Amino acid sequence: MKRTLISKKLLVVSALALAFGVATSAMADAAVVTRTVRFADASTLSTDASGMTFEVRNRPPREYPHVGYRAPFTFEQAARDWAASHFNMTGNSVNTLRITLRDGDITEKLLPTTKGIKGWFTKDQAAEYEGKLDIEIAVVDANGSILAQAEGKAWHSQTVSEGATEADKQAVWAGMIKKTFDDLDIELQPRIRQALAQYVR
Repeated sequence: MKRTLISKKLLVVSALALAFGVATSAMADAAVVTRTVRFADASTLSTDASGMTFEVRNRPPREYPHVGYRAPFTFEQAARDWAASHFNMTGNSVNTLRITLRDGDITEKLLPTTKGIKGWFTKDQAAEYEGKLDIEIAVVDANGSILAQAEGKAWHSQTVSEGATEADKQAVWAGMIKKTFDDLDIELQPRIRQALAQYVR
């Protein structure tokens, strides 16, 4: 009798452990799909494809004047979020939706500032940042042939004043990256609906 009770208790404990493990796994999965960037355009396109691939054609170097890698999130991370939030695969065909980040970078250009005594009383803009974004969307068949494609570009520039901290700069870079994607959507979304009309709705 005691052995039976012990066995039942072990089964209950095992079931609870399993349930906890599943819940923990689900929480981990949820964390994985959490978006880094929230875009102004929240529309989703139902896409006749079995899956989506993501490629980076030109990954920026981690050296000056390239500073995008120092941002809270990079163009590459934002592009992955952008793709995941905008396209929903139906699985109705063997085609693949291919997202290619052809360019995504922020560069810094130092600006001249006032020197001498006058400079003590003047707060100039010390640096200008330029962000560039270039993305290609393509539906590819099982043989790798492009069936339809659309592309879009966006850029944004912004300056920071003397004395800007690293945190100040990171906030500027994050804002620039989001702005380029929001601008990209205005241009690219109509192109996608037109060029990929046979595959998205």
